[in-house]
Amino acid sequence: MSETMALQEKNYVDVMRPWLKVLPQFTRQSLFNPSLRHYGTGESAHWPIQSNFNVFAALAVLGTSPHLEDEKPAMAREEIIRTALDFLRYGLATHLSGHDVASDGKQWGHHWISVLGLERMAHGVNAIREYLSDDDRMALRRVLISEADWITDNHPVRGCMVNSEGPNVPESNIWNGAVLMRTAAAYPDAPRVKEYLTKATSFMLNGLSHPLDAGCETMFYGKPVRKWHVGFNYTPNWSLDHHGYLNVGYMVICLSNLAMLHFYFKDLGLTPPPELTWHLQEVWAMVKKCTFADGRLLRIGGDTRARYTYCQNYAIPSWMLAQDVLGDSDAAGFEAGWLKIMKQEQDYTGTGGFYGRRLDNIRRINYYYYSRLESDAILCLSYGAYWHRRFQLLAPTTPAVVNMPMSWQDEYHGATFERSGNAVRSFVWHGGQGPTGVIAPADESSMGEWQLNLHGEVLSTQTPALNYGNSDWHELFHGGFVNVGAADWCERDPLGEGEGVYAYARHQIAVAALPDQETMLVLQYATISKEITLDAIKGFGVKVPNDLFNGSKRRYMTADGTCLELAGNPGCADDRHLAADRVCVDGKLAVFALYGADGLTIHRPAKAQIILHKPHGPWLSSLYADEICGKVVLENQRYTPGTVVLDDGFAVAVSGDLKAECDAELSADSTVRQATFTRGNKTWGFAANFGSTTASVAVPAGAFVLAGSSELAPGGALLWQQSLI
Repeated sequence: MSETMALQEKNYVDVMRPWLKVLPQFTRQSLFNPSLRHYGTGESAHWPIQSNFNVFAALAVLGTSPHLEDEKPAMAREEIIRTALDFLRYGLATHLSGHDVASDGKQWGHHWISVLGLERMAHGVNAIREYLSDDDRMALRRVLISEADWITDNHPVRGCMVNSEGPNVPESNIWNGAVLMRTAAAYPDAPRVKEYLTKATSFMLNGLSHPLDAGCETMFYGKPVRKWHVGFNYTPNWSLDHHGYLNVGYMVICLSNLAMLHFYFKDLGLTPPPELTWHLQEVWAMVKKCTFADGRLLRIGGDTRARYTYCQNYAIPSWMLAQDVLGDSDAAGFEAGWLKIMKQEQDYTGTGGFYGRRLDNIRRINYYYYSRLESDAILCLSYGAYWHRRFQLLAPTTPAVVNMPMSWQDEYHGATFERSGNAVRSFVWHGGQGPTGVIAPADESSMGEWQLNLHGEVLSTQTPALNYGNSDWHELFHGGFVNVGAADWCERDPLGEGEGVYAYARHQIAVAALPDQETMLVLQYATISKEITLDAIKGFGVKVPNDLFNGSKRRYMTADGTCLELAGNPGCADDRHLAADRVCVDGKLAVFALYGADGLTIHRPAKAQIILHKPHGPWLSSLYADEICGKVVLENQRYTPGTVVLDDGFAVAVSGDLKAECDAELSADSTVRQATFTRGNKTWGFAANFGSTTASVAVPAGAFVLAGSSELAPGGALLWQQSLI
């Protein structure tokens, strides 16, 4: 092992080692076979089975590391290896092909996701192979061949771009294909190896699959791709509609499973199969642009899970794949940056675990989920430790490159994305929690958030949600974009018998990213469409995370020099009203009221409000954020149809400069809204028609139109620019 490899492995082991202190609280003895132990809840459901295998693999890597005793570990090497083997044996014994049962009295296996834990633990098997008994090896063979036979005979290769219309399953195609390839490589004497490999090719080529694959003549094993092709899972512009929204996180999960197979083959001295890299470059290019300089994912379509846990951690194997296959040195920088953030989270928790403090509400309410999240974190660190032990990869650098210019749009998701200078700016209508925008410095990932961001909120009393919206139109131009559309607020879980899930407010939003590499303008208009009781109305809605990742402190400065230093998660409602039309956050993000607000309010709820967006169950939060608002109404009131509840405009800039001129023109007899924003020697004008009839907007002499038209159809918008002499 080279000195560089040793140092890189040690960096991971140093973060893994403290986790041994919390392992005993997750370890259980089998109720049905006292000779077996397992991690977590131990049921036959796929999360507990995956979690058990996750921790097996992590302990296998840690227990065989030459760096384990660099500092005194909480467990001796022998106990770590013994525990790893116990967890492995529990998982293998409780499979349908075995003779034991899991903690719920059932066995696991033979379904679409049953092999995922087996795939994710494969490097752990390689790490601890010399400690395996003959019985362990036979049990592994039994389980893998049993699963491979079932997949070959029963599990179809599928694909559909739109999640609501069919199975959008790129990641499961990949892991099911991967286990067939791995089983064939491990047991070449198995009687059905040729069948495994044929179906595996189909699975893999229908993983990162694209519409053009239907006519592609590239050959694999004597057949063109078009004959292997079953369906495309990615849109023409390489976005992914997994779980029904633009899901950057699951693009990462796809890459992570490719990484596991790639390094498994290399570890055995075998050449990775060529199907593994099909469309890898295209998907990696999209994922890379959706990454902050320190490795934090820039999830332009939002997230429905706990922030910065599952998909984020599986970026580690994805980055290592990009280094080894594509030679991308920025991926090494992402890797180093994220390792520091994981250490920051661990230090914040203070017990050696990762999420016991920030996600304490999940720990207290749902141990099943919490134990799974901890297992993902320690597993993903083990990829870094083991693969750096085995392979010479690129030397990490921090930070990775910040300026990665990108101008991108996606028709299906109503998405627009501009990355230039030190700003990342986007707006997506088909996001994880409804329409969402992002604006943040590319070198300050802690400012990124996407839950109902860059628009107001109209919150009813009964689990309100903003439905997926539709972009009436969006247009890219050099250095920016315009995106206009509408969405409906609805009640997800009405209480009354016979009470339907209905829309109660129409929310129209117009967004412009200016060609100045820093500013976004947002105009919005919302009306009640069905009589409703509201608990809150919040205008503007600029989310500013204020949690451990920024040291739980934000500094707000107004133009007159007023300064507020606000700690995150105050534990009680702590709204601060500013008699000002602009405020700067930490000298890096400036917010300006254009119209519709009497000053600004920093809305600070009593507890963390960035939630897991689950169909049912209790609200679980994973991050605290301040909210910069204009109008704020926190009174329980009844509203009738036609009531205008939001009518405002604002600007946000990646800048510490509060010098700008803002103006607006509000017509009393129409719902056309116009605003101007002047900074330096340029003025931009932005107008949107929130009404039902066509209207005209005058463009000043000497100005030129960047997007849209001066004849505004309903749902139309116009952006113009004028240089000042």
